[in-house]
Amino acid sequence: MGKNSAFDWNGRHTPAWAAINGAGVSALTASVGYLADAPLWVGLAEGAAGAVAAAAIATHRRYSPGHRVYRAATWLAAGGWTSWAMASGPWATWWPVTTLAAGATLAWGCSAAYEAYEADLPERRRLEAEQTKREATGDAWEDRLHRVCGVAGCTVAAVEEWETGMGYTIEVQLPEGGTTVDHIKPHALALRSDLRLKAGCSLEVDQGEDYGTVIIRVNTKDAIAELVPLPTDGLDTPRTINAPFSLGVFRDGYDAEAMLRYHCGLIIGQIEGGKTNLLNVINAQLLRCNDVLLWHIDTTGAGITLPWLRSWAREGSADVPVIDWAANTPEEAVAMLKVAVEIIEARKMGYQDLMYQVNDDKVPVGPDLPEIIIIADEVAQLPDSVQQGISDVINTGRASGVRAVNSALRGTRDMVTAAMKEMTRLRIAMRVSDESEYHHVFSDARGIKKGDAPVQGSGFFEYDNSGPRAFKAYRIEPTDIARISPAVAKYRPALDEVSLNIASANIYKQRWERTLPKLYKPGTPLAPAAQAILDRAAPAPLPTTPAGPMAATPDPSEGLRGMLKNLFPATGGDQPPAPATPAAGQVPAQPSPSPVPPTPAPQPEPVDLATRQQFAQVLDDATWHLAPVPSELPPPPALGTAQALAEVTDPVQLRALAIIAEAGPAGIGVTALADRLSTEPGMSAHRATVQRWMTTWAVAGHVVRQGSGSQVTYIRPWHDRIGRSA
Repeated sequence: MGKNSAFDWNGRHTPAWAAINGAGVSALTASVGYLADAPLWVGLAEGAAGAVAAAAIATHRRYSPGHRVYRAATWLAAGGWTSWAMASGPWATWWPVTTLAAGATLAWGCSAAYEAYEADLPERRRLEAEQTKREATGDAWEDRLHRVCGVAGCTVAAVEEWETGMGYTIEVQLPEGGTTVDHIKPHALALRSDLRLKAGCSLEVDQGEDYGTVIIRVNTKDAIAELVPLPTDGLDTPRTINAPFSLGVFRDGYDAEAMLRYHCGLIIGQIEGGKTNLLNVINAQLLRCNDVLLWHIDTTGAGITLPWLRSWAREGSADVPVIDWAANTPEEAVAMLKVAVEIIEARKMGYQDLMYQVNDDKVPVGPDLPEIIIIADEVAQLPDSVQQGISDVINTGRASGVRAVNSALRGTRDMVTAAMKEMTRLRIAMRVSDESEYHHVFSDARGIKKGDAPVQGSGFFEYDNSGPRAFKAYRIEPTDIARISPAVAKYRPALDEVSLNIASANIYKQRWERTLPKLYKPGTPLAPAAQAILDRAAPAPLPTTPAGPMAATPDPSEGLRGMLKNLFPATGGDQPPAPATPAAGQVPAQPSPSPVPPTPAPQPEPVDLATRQQFAQVLDDATWHLAPVPSELPPPPALGTAQALAEVTDPVQLRALAIIAEAGPAGIGVTALADRLSTEPGMSAHRATVQRWMTTWAVAGHVVRQGSGSQVTYIRPWHDRIGRSA
């Protein structure tokens, strides 16, 4: 027949047709044999031939043994009926016809049942094989935990293969007697060796649902070796910050998900580790939410901002900038953080009724009341007051829907502040140079090795104290950003009215008038919308004195430091100057009577310098090894020359150098110096900042590091020469 024939010659041989065909062959054979007076063995031969053929076909199709016996027995029964009908006549009575019909009906039902049974047989065989494999795996793991970890009596309750095919998960019930996950977790590397896992495959040990249960995830295939492009489907459908989003994939192939609705983030990674790519992935995922405003702080060239502004500022394919505010200078960062702090306070007071209606102590964010997320890159390069402002946002902005994501090149104490670490639930460490950085960033870094994240774009991911896990960040390219930006610009939210009704509202409203000339050099071709902003009148300069109770008169000689100090004042305050002493023979002026005596200024508590010095020495002894020490120091410039003096111009730093000189040949430690500065008005500096000064000054020749091990102090160079000459 031709291919276009309407008749289907490949019809399926159903159980019904099989019963009809078998009954028909038996009836025909019995009728012909009865009329021809054939011997009775002809009927038996027919049944035997059918049984042999049925058994052969069933064996070829790999039917179950019971099904093979049934098919052969059916034909033997049909042969027996044929011989009986040939002897008595197939139509002599009703019995032959009745029994044939009953047998055919019974065969039909049994064949249908066996057909269904055989259809499920492959799945049953697969499940049985998996169960056998799980039991063997469980037995092997019970023995392995005894041999490697020294924990006898463990019971493997479940073994689950991953849907991605990248490995499996084991649920282990620990024995009685106080055994915990800590008896197994330190042996993760040894278990990996015992399993003979390939390089790039991991093994993770975590707490189960209760303290007597351990979850072991075994990665048998490396899912992070390959490039994983960022999924960009469904850009026209906005998402929400109230749901988690994915930043990459774990080694098991499952998504590495997090949520920043209530949490902050911390990302570290050395150069070429994939940190900037990950920040752009975070940008992309957050911009797909129609209830998020993104603010950027990047004073090292606005590298995380400019690619996202291109569609609006350069090409004109987006109607609005997808980045709501970009601070590429310290002054603009201070202004941004000042506005953020005011918004936090305004939302807490202005949305009390709304929080009461939804029965929550946090502001419900949405397209009309968007979350503000501040992404700060290279936070270690920011001035101390900017870092303090970020810490204020982290500490106070959760209920108001203002959160922060910070990034740094390293996870050391001098680059990551305590608030940035302790108050963040999302912690990601890309490739680092020293494994000790993992211990500073993660809540529990035992068992992880930097070799588990060997390729660019890989790292360790921890969310909500779940423990760090190796993962591979999505890869986002400039063409992806160019495609995403115009799509998400269509549903960018606007800042709510309560947040705009703050004292510094004009700072926010004129943000692009200030920042665009700094982001794009003169002569850069811009889209009409961006050019129109540049053509407007110059914006009002940023205020150097905030309004309200924070108002103060900045010292012009302090420049940026004076402005930062006034925007983020230190607690306490300077003491008022003492009245001038009258000249000889001059009658001092009598103060006019005042009905209300002035409130005396708070006096600082007396400081026990000896006790502080002793504590500072102890702290230096404990933390001396955390600061990087240059292996070789270049020859210092001549002391007292214009070159040497011009390198240090900050008043606080100059005072710190004077204190070091006052310490003499004995020198002074970092903590003691920071404490000494804190006792002098306007001269405070964080210990991490003082440590950075020491490292820089040691290279420049302003100070000399003396001592080793736990006894490290710093002296001025001339004291070092005096000591050597003596």
